[in-house]
Amino acid sequence: MQQQMGSLVHQLRAADGISFGSGAQGQHGAVARRPGRVVVAAAHVAARPKYCRLRGAAAIAVPETSRQLLDQQVRPSSTTPNLKLPTIRKDKFFEIEMKVRDDELDEYGVVNNAIYASYLHSGRDVVLEQLGISVDYWTSTGNAMALSELNLKYFAPLRSGDRFVVRVKPVQIKGVRMIVEHMIETLPGRKLVLEGRATVVCLNKDFRPTRVFPELSARAMEVFSCKVA
Repeated sequence: MQQQMGSLVHQLRAADGISFGSGAQGQHGAVARRPGRVVVAAAHVAARPKYCRLRGAAAIAVPETSRQLLDQQVRPSSTTPNLKLPTIRKDKFFEIEMKVRDDELDEYGVVNNAIYASYLHSGRDVVLEQLGISVDYWTSTGNAMALSELNLKYFAPLRSGDRFVVRVKPVQIKGVRMIVEHMIETLPGRKLVLEGRATVVCLNKDFRPTRVFPELSARAMEVFSCKVA
């Protein structure tokens, strides 16, 4: 597997100047729902936090090609209690409510810096599921998505038991890349904890960068008014 991941990184660098880091996964770990997924996703996929809930209950139209898959995914389970279809806010951000767990803390009693990346990933993952274009949908087509860049700016710490929201909004599509903005705010006070900007790359069946998938591009423009460069 290490040899295959190395080959993938080499191909991406040669084809599009993209580099990949090892990316901390915290206590969430990597998810491999289908054989081969972890090859692409091991560096950036983390299990959704146990205390994850979407804010809002308005249904969102999904593509017919993935409606059946979405119907299967949005049913509540032991790992996603009170799961609801989200409503988009006026500022075009989706919000996913979460809660800090004890095993996410460092020796100072606050959330470890590396954990925040998994919070943001979980937010992106849940939003994609609710739009009907989840990771499972892409793997069923043989395609994939990978995180190529993540910039974080910290403002305040989170502590054990804190409730917070991860805010997610795709803002721009540039060839093979989609730029996604994030914020984390405390609840109920809405104190800014973190701002983040991620670059997500689409990969074809040969794990090479390809233009942002039409389904993803269409949904991003429809729901988020995402710009295309």
